[in-house]
Amino acid sequence: MKCVSDFKRARQPQQIEQRRQDILHAAAMLMAKQGFDQVSLNGIARKVGVAKSNVYRYFESKEHIFLQLLKQDWEAWQQHLQGKIDALAGSNDIEALAELLAQSLAEFPRMCELMSVLASVLEQNLSEQALLEFKLESVQLAVGIVAQIHRVLPTVKQEKLLLLTETLIALVAGLWPLGNPSPLVQKVMEHPQLQPFQMEFKTSLQRSLILVLQGASQQA
Repeated sequence: MKCVSDFKRARQPQQIEQRRQDILHAAAMLMAKQGFDQVSLNGIARKVGVAKSNVYRYFESKEHIFLQLLKQDWEAWQQHLQGKIDALAGSNDIEALAELLAQSLAEFPRMCELMSVLASVLEQNLSEQALLEFKLESVQLAVGIVAQIHRVLPTVKQEKLLLLTETLIALVAGLWPLGNPSPLVQKVMEHPQLQPFQMEFKTSLQRSLILVLQGASQQA
């Protein structure tokens, strides 16, 4: 990875973008190694090799950095999903669609983890403009996902499916931490009386999506 410090001062758009990508890459590496909660802005700056004050030239806060990573992951997931949706196009097969969505989301664990802290953490400590930009970009990404889902469920209006994206985010946000508990919680849940209540993220998400999609289909 080219380090931010390789440039004396970013002046050209290409250099500025390189610095932004260096910072995002450093944040992603630290999150993969330490977990989101343990990553600090100081740690990101050290990883890149610059002062913390220099990071503020490109991002408002740690939350702003991880919002950009979430947007990148969301775009990558959309492209990934698009490549798999063709086999189900026009089928109205809710169970197969729910399985595909759940499996594909499980293959993007960083995105799921960031979605789980979106409202409570990532959307905090931002300027109004930064938050507005993220929300508008999120709407466009949601429209793209809805278009893919509509290919499988052509009898359901796209307007209704767009509302379902809110439910999808809420399901991931709630089920991800439950399906990926801390080591202590995981150890406690191994108690014989608690084992029946252990949650597996993909399975739980798939069951929930079936119910939501069936409801939307019946209303249609």
